[in-house]
Amino acid sequence: MRGDRRETYFCSLAFPLMFTFNRNEQIVLLLLCGTLLVGLVISYLDKRNPDGIPDFEVRKNAVPVPEALEASAKEDAPIAINQATEKEFQRLPGIGPQIADRFVAYRDQHGEFKTIDDLMQVSGIGPKTLERLRPHLTLSAP
Repeated sequence: MRGDRRETYFCSLAFPLMFTFNRNEQIVLLLLCGTLLVGLVISYLDKRNPDGIPDFEVRKNAVPVPEALEASAKEDAPIAINQATEKEFQRLPGIGPQIADRFVAYRDQHGEFKTIDDLMQVSGIGPKTLERLRPHLTLSAP
């Protein structure tokens, strides 16, 4: 019990403003003050010797883009219906493997699509489905 009083007395003398904070709050405040102090030292050193700390610079294509990110960018691009594979057709909203296979089979049998409206000739594609797909489609690759 006596040790607790000494510790409380020491804390109130050493940190007079912190006696109302609990232990966790005191730790957080000390960490924040330490971070502020480190920032001030870095700022002082940078002003004293500007060439000592290099400036931040953005370099385009400095790091190769992972394939997963490239694939997601390709998913947003419109699909060229005259060159698309079955897998690419399946990326369209509401299009599964069966309808994607029908697109490819129809194109193989009848030749390239002349317009996007020609997709209505494929079994399972009606006007509502075509209007839902239209923003995601193009006739040829850009």
